[in-house]
Amino acid sequence: MRRPGAPRAGCVAPRAQRARWASLVVAASFGLVSSAAAQFVNPPTAASPSPDTSPEETAKGHGTVSVAYQNTYVNGMRTTNGWVPTGTVRTQSLRFDVDYFFADKWSGQLGIPFIESRYEGNFPHCITNAPPQCATATVPSQPHPESQFLDDGHYHGTWQDWHLGLAYHENVNDYLITPSATLQIPSHHYTFFAKAAAGQDLRKLELAIELAHQLELSNLYYRVRLGRVFAPETLGQSINHNRLDLELGYFVNETWTVKVFSVGRKGSGYFGPYGKEGFPMTSEEWYRHDQRAPHNYASLGVGFDYNMDERYTLSATVQRLVWGQIVFDFKYSFDVRLTRAF
Repeated sequence: MRRPGAPRAGCVAPRAQRARWASLVVAASFGLVSSAAAQFVNPPTAASPSPDTSPEETAKGHGTVSVAYQNTYVNGMRTTNGWVPTGTVRTQSLRFDVDYFFADKWSGQLGIPFIESRYEGNFPHCITNAPPQCATATVPSQPHPESQFLDDGHYHGTWQDWHLGLAYHENVNDYLITPSATLQIPSHHYTFFAKAAAGQDLRKLELAIELAHQLELSNLYYRVRLGRVFAPETLGQSINHNRLDLELGYFVNETWTVKVFSVGRKGSGYFGPYGKEGFPMTSEEWYRHDQRAPHNYASLGVGFDYNMDERYTLSATVQRLVWGQIVFDFKYSFDVRLTRAF
């Protein structure tokens, strides 16, 4: 792997390669948070210094702005005992991100998504018996006037969590190594007791390290990222977990890049039952079950990057859940992102 601008035999033209490979240097460590209850993430998208930066110039003062749209379809839930037909959830989100190099090897990131979800099914999360769908439902015994009923078959949207990131970028013998820290802060106290909820309403800190490398005399590259996420305990339950992102890509020509990827999460959480064999459905543990569940999963996907010109890149991915424990069973999640380098 080389620094941007240093051509290599057998590879695509320097300008396009520079713009694309630089995208692996920057905050590829910052992922997209999606569908709150499922708590899965998209593979990171391109963010790079200005593509016309020469090898002699520094990255300082350069970065990207991007906007991404994501559409996810969930049907049922994966539990420790198999698939459960809990209904369907359609989630759409619009995310805004800014990545900026404030020093040659240091970058910061700021992002926030607006998430809109709709639940359709016979098992809504009912906070009271007032809604017609909840007339015969078991509801929490402790009043929670701050929680809204969202599982009424209509779309409900709100701003989710701020994402504040810091990353250090180093090239060691043509291997790009990027340690990073990302703080996730709820933008406000939104409803989390709902299948159509925007998120878990929890602060989280992720410490991660990423390794990226372009194979010698080849247009192939790979990326491996491992992160550890820390969150406050809820009613004594830890949900700290590990995240693993794997990506294999190929620079087809000056314009196109294709890739396959896998995203996974595994960690702590409450695996036990509710109802007769566990916490009653009137308990505070049930009310906060989404904040206490492990949400373990693994997904597989494919995607591409289209280099529109020296500054604009259009990216798209689609992925599907292949394994999960106490997590929404998303049949597909489609993402498209437009990035502008500066």
